[in-house]
Amino acid sequence: MLWFNTKKKQKMEFIQNYVPTSKAQLLQVAMYFNNGDMKKAQEMFDFYSKNLNIPDFDPVSPSFMQQVKTGANDLFSWIKENQSDIINGYQFIQSVIQNRGVIPPVTEEVPLEPIND
Repeated sequence: MLWFNTKKKQKMEFIQNYVPTSKAQLLQVAMYFNNGDMKKAQEMFDFYSKNLNIPDFDPVSPSFMQQVKTGANDLFSWIKENQSDIINGYQFIQSVIQNRGVIPPVTEEVPLEPIND
């Protein structure tokens, strides 16, 4: 009897925390909870899905090559948009490397005027 209460408690916790992403997934969960009884599963599905605005099926995740293509396009578009900043940064680093070890010329000290005259 204790096992039955624990199993029921786990099911209730699952139902409270469950967030459906598609109607097909919700129907599968309803069939699982009703042990394959299609009539009870359909009643449960209708009860939970009447006010939900979700797709019929989960969207298909893109393939590896589609993800690589999208990532490359995003990278090249970012480089194109920030091309001037990248060139300025490259020129700055190049000038720092070229001027390394060169001591800037010392200018004469100019005396400051007194503040309180």
